[in-house]
Amino acid sequence: MKRLQLAITLFAALLISSQALAEYKKGDFIVRVGAAAVDPNDDSDNLRLNGTILPDTRVDVDTGYSVSVTGTWLFADHWGLGLLAALPFKHDLDVRGLPDPVTGEPLGRVRLGDIKHLPPTLTLQWYPVCTESWVQPYIGVGVNYTHFLSEHINRAAQNYFEAVLGAESRARLKLDDSWGLAGEVGIDIAFGQDSRWLFNAAIWYLDIDTDANIRFYTGAETYSRINVDVDIDPFVFSVGIGYHF
Repeated sequence: MKRLQLAITLFAALLISSQALAEYKKGDFIVRVGAAAVDPNDDSDNLRLNGTILPDTRVDVDTGYSVSVTGTWLFADHWGLGLLAALPFKHDLDVRGLPDPVTGEPLGRVRLGDIKHLPPTLTLQWYPVCTESWVQPYIGVGVNYTHFLSEHINRAAQNYFEAVLGAESRARLKLDDSWGLAGEVGIDIAFGQDSRWLFNAAIWYLDIDTDANIRFYTGAETYSRINVDVDIDPFVFSVGIGYHF
């Protein structure tokens, strides 16, 4: 909530401070490249082993970093279609609350593994200030699709599955792809009155909900399965440069 309030405050301040110098108009394109961080506002259900709930367990998702690429097509004065793309973001996954194999007491954090994801996001953007302005704040709403890939189980988690759950082969981790709503707030600042180069800063909120599935062989042609519903719901922060043409 504090992050959202900060984004709204920043947007309002930039809107008030904008001054007329440059021009955004119908038919223009803006391309931006930046450094981005995906900061999860994560939550999860308890893990389920073959349908049985493991009390007081949950999954945590760490922050991931990558390079973002965004583009805007202004189909009308003040209105555009924006697309967020990026190189894959990598996140570490931790699991908490699993019982200790010796004492039975809940463990602290155990590294479950790591994943990568791609979060293409399409938004309808509104540029509220005069089209002739070197400071162009904008706000957008739209839809996000998140594709998960390169899911790996950590060695410590694999050892736990073998010692406690009787895994006889390498466990496999899979996260379901996600569709969800998205919102953004951003600012373009031209480097000069006649410059088409600009500085950009933006914040997105993405609704990302997925089901994490761990499957491993337990002998006699049987498999065990761990499932958990994970709400990642990250804020994405990006700063970079762009070009307006």
